[in-house]
Amino acid sequence: MTALEVLNEYLTLLWTEFQYDWGWLSNPWLLGLGNLLYLLFFTVKWYVLLTPITIPITVYRWQGIRNFKEEMKNKNLFKNN
Repeated sequence: MTALEVLNEYLTLLWTEFQYDWGWLSNPWLLGLGNLLYLLFFTVKWYVLLTPITIPITVYRWQGIRNFKEEMKNKNLFKNN
């Protein structure tokens, strides 16, 4: 398989999963707690499905937070004067 075929299959998978989830979330009997529970599942599921995108973003964000904390320690802004 070429890279374009793999990308096409991946996008097709994402589209079918999105349509499936949209069908579940638009059921009228799933209002209230059921909808909230499925939304929680939906969030975790899509984080996993989008790992080629979410993992680099998460790593970059955590690295930025760590760098910010180290800069604040070095500047002694948390220290009482």
